[in-house]
Parts: sequence; structure tokens; C-alpha cells
Amino acid sequence: MDKKILVVPYDEMLERFLPEPAAEQEPTAMLAGLNFRSGGESAVEADMYEPLIKASNTCGLLPGLIGRATPNKGDSSVESDEKIDGGLYPQSDDVPVDADRTNWSTIELSIECKMEPVQDDPFDDTRTINFQPMAHRRRKVLGQILSYAVLVFNNQHRTHHFTLVVLGCMARIVRWDRSGAFVSEKFNYVENPLLLGRFLWRYARLSPLQRGHDLSATPLVPGSLLHKLVLKRRDHPYTVGAHSIGEHAREEFRKSTMDERSFWKLEVNGPRKARAFLVGKPHFIADGLAGRGTRGYVAIDLEDPAGPLVYLKDAWRVDHPRMRQEGDILSYLTGSEGGKVNYVPTLICHGDVDGQVTASQAVWKAKHPDAKDEDCPLKTHRHYRLVVKEVGLPITEFRSGMELVYYIMICITAHRQAYNKGVLHRDISSGNVLIHVKEQVGPDGKLRQVREGLLTDWELSKFIHDPEGGPRQPGRTGTWQFLSAHALADLSKKIVVEDEMESFFHLLLYLSIRYLLHNCTNVGDFADKYFDGFTQNGEEQEYYVGDVKYSAMSHGEIKISRSGHLEFWCRQLGPSASSSEPFELPGPHPINVIFATMLSWLRAHYLLSEEKQTKNVETTPARPALAADPLLTAVIEESHATIDAFLAEIFGDNSSQPTPTTSTLASAPKNPISAAERAELEALAAKLGSHEEVVKLFGEQLRRKKPDGTSLWPVDDKVKEDQLPVDYRPRDEREIGTKRSFVDSYASASAGEPRSKKTNSYSLNLISKSLLEFLSSTHMHYWKHRCRREVPDGSGGFEDRAAGAEAFGAQLFESADLPNSNMHLNFQKPPARNSLDRAA
Repeated sequence: MDKKILVVPYDEMLERFLPEPAAEQEPTAMLAGLNFRSGGESAVEADMYEPLIKASNTCGLLPGLIGRATPNKGDSSVESDEKIDGGLYPQSDDVPVDADRTNWSTIELSIECKMEPVQDDPFDDTRTINFQPMAHRRRKVLGQILSYAVLVFNNQHRTHHFTLVVLGCMARIVRWDRSGAFVSEKFNYVENPLLLGRFLWRYARLSPLQRGHDLSATPLVPGSLLHKLVLKRRDHPYTVGAHSIGEHAREEFRKSTMDERSFWKLEVNGPRKARAFLVGKPHFIADGLAGRGTRGYVAIDLEDPAGPLVYLKDAWRVDHPRMRQEGDILSYLTGSEGGKVNYVPTLICHGDVDGQVTASQAVWKAKHPDAKDEDCPLKTHRHYRLVVKEVGLPITEFRSGMELVYYIMICITAHRQAYNKGVLHRDISSGNVLIHVKEQVGPDGKLRQVREGLLTDWELSKFIHDPEGGPRQPGRTGTWQFLSAHALADLSKKIVVEDEMESFFHLLLYLSIRYLLHNCTNVGDFADKYFDGFTQNGEEQEYYVGDVKYSAMSHGEIKISRSGHLEFWCRQLGPSASSSEPFELPGPHPINVIFATMLSWLRAHYLLSEEKQTKNVETTPARPALAADPLLTAVIEESHATIDAFLAEIFGDNSSQPTPTTSTLASAPKNPISAAERAELEALAAKLGSHEEVVKLFGEQLRRKKPDGTSLWPVDDKVKEDQLPVDYRPRDEREIGTKRSFVDSYASASAGEPRSKKTNSYSLNLISKSLLEFLSSTHMHYWKHRCRREVPDGSGGFEDRAAGAEAFGAQLFESADLPNSNMHLNFQKPPARNSLDRAA
């Protein structure tokens, strides 16, 4: 919520958002006589609940509503099981009968109580720009009430929501929307109970629309025809002939409709007519409150209720005259004019929800009449819905490293086609690169399934030749973890192809570190430093690139310890000296070549940028278990054959083995860079800015073969379990409530992403022969010691298996098919640069 909070006087809060009802006169005397704190000073927080709730439920103060204290039991229907001190609930709805159970799906007004008026105050009136407090205790309270507001938005269809924060004898009113928070100044409700009574009296007389309910979402009544239709589509497959089609979509629809009280009809206002879709609970919800608040649903199209399930995206888009609606972008990309872009979603319909736009930014502008529009830190968000045909699988559902590289290569192809048509995506992330399962029943009655990449979420895309130019909104565009280091270092940087190709690099790295074998012992720590890393800038608390990511890009290397470099492995079987049982050893994975080659391009790009800017101003981890399913292996082998056929069609004959181009510079060139060095750097950097070169690199490496003609890419290289801890959160998550997280759109399931969006570095490199020799001896040393640990003394098994390890290490060195390179990885901070003096 950084710079997204605005504090205003109590009277202004009521005047703007809680108007006095025209048909009823305020009972001022009765409200002034309310006793919200009987018995004097509260000794503990729990003493505050009963008198507050008791006073709220007297004298007809809350018609249709009832106050409940719920500090002891959370809502078991939400994963976090969180509870809040109290709230107002509809009297006729599913109210917690025992008066101590929070219900986030029905709560109307959230109430949180704290003891201290200052130390517990989540807002700081003394600050003029950013009302977010600096003290840790107060920031913790802000995070707490913000998390409660998020739970309301996540479990209801909301445009905004009110929270009452009680701070000892003082209180504040908070109005949340997707733009930010509108907060009243503190008022003393003990000395002047009229102020709190007036707020509650007016709140109870607001219409559902004024309270923040989205009236374009209609709950389905159990037993109704539409409710029965949802149950039917949940429990019965969509068939073509004898085949069930789209079962991955139906599985997600089934998960979202298990709670039969949460079926909804959502309206989508198209340019010609409104259409309706039936949904359950969202299977994906973007983290955070301020922002787009994207939610994804698998849906029934009521114009084709028996047809394929579709995907509905519900979001609060940034409303700017130079930002086109995502549906218009998709319509343009898939249109015939200028060539159709492949591997992007197929539009069904889209449109804004009538009259639903955030209000916080309008208030800010009214209070700063002389400020320019671009000075407002609060963006205008408008409620928007988009429906597409494809229900994608999350990219984490790839079945092998070869598939992963192939899907990303396909999405780079889509990116290239869109760029050639004048559109730049600008938000490459794990949620926007999906797997599309194409299914078709042929004339022979057989079902054919083909998987390919799908590049989605074009909401933040921009036409390259924008006549007005310049930024369209304050702040960065994109998803923190995958933005280029340059984009994170410079708030105003214009995104170009090189930034986008770097984002694809970060995406490939992110998925590989989670699901492939490697020598990194702590994936959570690595993710925290590389993907979620940041530095901050003084009083304004701006966030910039973390040292780890910048160092990796500028040095073309990534380290996981003082002397160790990240290396990806695949399982290989080495011979045992006197046993028929093969001996398992790690071997280098072919994906290393892709990383190392791109790192050499990135290094050149950053070295040239820094030169221009200067002128202008260890341990080996236990191996995770691999999937060992013969049926799955056969499916992956068939998938690899399909990929091979596709690559042969695109790249032609594979008679010669491709060799990646890498830098011959052993260390960073000295300043000034010589003409020969500059020429080499420019040649490498140019490849980063070329879609064709990146696709060529991916394609050539996917085609690499062993001496026997089989693919160099294994079918069993994906680990069984995600190596990123389930409970992962960034270690130093200082930016309370701001979505520095993945925005997964269109995906058919939550991909288990880290839920937020600091300085060392890591890199994969092409290993030189001397380094390979060292690694082979290291493998022998390690496996000998492992044998000594695992084989009982006197069993006779140690010598056999150790001999096998030694033989395999020698074989590894002799037969390794890896190109030479003098590139190495250094664990260094980026050089001091003017734009990052405060951040690095």
C-alpha cells in the first residue's frame, strides 16, 4: 500500500461515502447516548468486544444487520483459517450462530480492536506523502487489517469494503478499493460516541451497491435450473463421439464448484450485447489488494451451455486513455490484417462492468488540484471481464525439461509475431505462459492431443509506435520476479525486446530451479535473493533491483556459494565394477547450454549499457526424487517425438550438431573497451535483441543428439515435488500489501507460486574442459563417500560401487559433449552506477 493511503477528516469521509439517508432523520440524541465502552478503561483487548457489539445491536441502530464478536475461531473455509475481532453480518444470512466464528463470505463490515491509540495505529497522520507508518509494530497492524480486507475481496464479489479500526478510546474508518485506501482521521468515540454511532447508523442504511457489492454478480439459488446446470456440467464430461474432451478444464471446474452455495452468474457487457456465464469459486486469485485483483474462473457459456468450458478473467484494469482493453488487443493480434499471431488466446467476448470504477484516485486529485495526472500515485482501475476459448494448464505442469524449453520457445515465437505486428507484451511471467492442450477427433475416430505453449495476459501490452510516447502510468509495468534488472533499476525505463528476452530467461530459470535437478541446496533462499530481491531508496522507500539479479546479468554468471556455480543435472547410470546393478550418478543437463549462452548475451548487453551510462553521467544437496511412472514415460517420449517433428519442420535436417555461440572474453573488459572487445560485445548483445536468434538457440539445443542418435534430453528429469518450500515467503517482505507477486491469468489451476513479488548471484555456464575435469573428480570423491556411508562395513559392496563411480567419472570427462568456454561466475555486487547509488 506504499503511497496508496489517503487520510481525510471524519466529516469528509461520511460526506463522500456514507451520506445521510433522505427518507430518515438521524436520531442524534440516541446516537450520542450510546455507550461503546462500559466499565471504563479496558485491561485487555478482549474487554473491548462485548460493550462495542452490545451497543451496536441496541435501539434499532443496525436494521437488517447484527454485530458479532468473533475473536476466537477463524473461517475454516479459507486456507489461512484467519479470524477477526468482530464484524457486522446480515441477519438473514449464514451468521456464526455461536457468535465466535468468522465468516469471510458474508461479513459486511470488518471490525478490529487494538489497545493503544498511537503504538497500534496502522496509519501515520504526521506524514504528508505516504501515510504508511515506519514503526514495525504499527506496520504489522496495517498488514493485519489489510489481510482481512483481502479476505473479504477474495471471498465476495466486491467493488469496495469498509473496516472499523478501534484503537483504545480512538477509532478510524477505512474504505478499501483496488486503487488504495481512504482513511478517516482518528476520533474519540468514548468522549464523543455520536461519531461512532453516526457512522454505524449510516452504514446500516447504505444500499448493497454503496456498501461495495458487485451487482453484476448474481448468486444462483439452489434447486434452480441454472444451479442444476452447474451440477450437471461438473459431474458429466463434454464428449465428441466416444471421447471426453477438455477433462483438465472440467477437473478445475469441479474443484471450483464443490461448495454448492457459491455458484454465480457473471455478466459480461460486450459491444453489441451482454452475455452471461456460470462460475463457482475462482480457482486463481492474484495476491494483494491494490491493483488489478485478477481472478480466474472456468465457466459455462450460457449461449452454448452444453459446449466446451471456457475461461473467464475478472480484473480491475488500469483505466487510461492510451491503454486499450485486452480484448481489443487479442482481437487485433488474431485478426488477418498484418498476419495472424499464433499461440495466443481466442477471444469470445469482453467489456467493462457498468459504473464500477475506483474512487480513491479521484479523491486524491480533488485534494491536489494543481498536480498533474501523472503525479497521482493512485491508479484509476475499472472493473473488466474477458472470456476466451482456451482453458490452459499452468506452465508448472510441464512433464520434462525438453517440454519446458519447447513451450517457452513457442511463446517467444508468439511474442515475435506480435512484435512484428507492432505489439510488445511487457508482462512475461509464470502465470502468463501456459500450456494449451489441443484436442481433436480425426476422421478415423481417434483422439489426438497436442500440447503447445500459450502466451496470455496482454492487458499491459503496448503498441510499439505509440504516437504520444512516454509512460502511460506511474511505476513499473510487469511482474517483479521476471522483470529485467534494467527495468527494476529504472522506474521510467522504456521496455524493449532485450528486456522481454531477459524476462523469458528469468522464467526458464525460475521453473528449472524448482523442478529440475541441480546443485543448489536451498531453493527458497535462492528465490528470495534472486527473484524477490530488492534494495530501497531512502525516505521515499522506492524499490529497486536486488544486487543478486543485477550481478548475474552484468557479469554473465550465477553463483550459489563462494566458489560454486549453479549447474543443472540429469540422472545417468554408470557401470558397477562387479555387479549387474547400474550405479546412479548426476550428469550435466543440456539446458545448461541455453542458460550459459543467454548469459553471455546478457553480459554483453549490460557491459555496453554500463559503458554508455558511465560516459553519459557448496555443498552437494540430496537429490530430489524423480517421477518413475512407465506410462508417463511413454507419454513424454511421444511428446518428445512430436517436438522433434515440429523442430525438423521449422529448422530442417539435423545432420550436424549445433554449437552455441559464447563469449571468449575471460573477464570483464577494461575501460575503455577496445575496438575488438566492443565488436564482440555488440555481436553478442545483438543476439539478445533478436527473436530469431533466441528461438534458434532454443530450437538447436532441443535437437541435440547423443552419438547413438537418440535425444540428449532425458524424459525423466522433472522431480516429483516442487523444490520451492510450500510456505515460502520472501524473508524481508517490507512492502506491506503491495502485490509484488505473480499474476496468473487464464491458468487452469493455482501453480503454487510464491505469494509475493533482495544480494549475491547465480549462473549456468558452458563448462570448460578443465572445469569438467574438476567436476568429474568431484563426482568420484562425493560418490565414494556416499558409498562408504550407505554400504555396511565388511559387506564388500563399497569397493564395487566406488570403482563404478570412479570409472564413470573418467567416462564423464572423456565423452562429455560440451563446448569450450572460459566464462565463469563471480559472486560480486554490480558496479556503482548513478541511477542505483541508493539502491545497490
